[in-house]
Amino acid sequence: MKYTKIIHGLLVMALGVFFCYAGVKKFIPKPPRVNAEAQAQTLKAVEEDTFERPVTFRLTMKMFRASGFIYLVGLIQITAGILMLFPLTRLVGLLLLLPICMNIFGFHFFMDNRPDENVETGLYLLANIVLLWPYTRQLKGLFISPDKAAQKPELEN
Repeated sequence: MKYTKIIHGLLVMALGVFFCYAGVKKFIPKPPRVNAEAQAQTLKAVEEDTFERPVTFRLTMKMFRASGFIYLVGLIQITAGILMLFPLTRLVGLLLLLPICMNIFGFHFFMDNRPDENVETGLYLLANIVLLWPYTRQLKGLFISPDKAAQKPELEN
């Protein structure tokens, strides 16, 4: 049992460090890349009004960066990652990261056509869910009051 807690703690900390790094990367400016093929696909999609994958994904990510929304996501990733490093705040960090992981996976699944990205983002989502598993008793306590859990349901006549 002790080794399980140690392994769980190390895995949560590794995920936390990874998402801190991923969040910080969003604040580092990237040099503009000229991808002629991607630009041609985007221009063709706009002209013909036929948006298909991965054009929608690229446009969405450009808009997230241009609007500043990507910085909010990065800030939440950094916050969740830092919270996951400490045992007292680990559950809060994992819960804060869960919708971010779902969102990242959803974007790649529905808007990108690279299977390797789907697998990679799916693994982060799965890791987050698996690492939340030991906290199920605490999470049930948030939604079910102890009084109601102890009572037996009454049958109506």
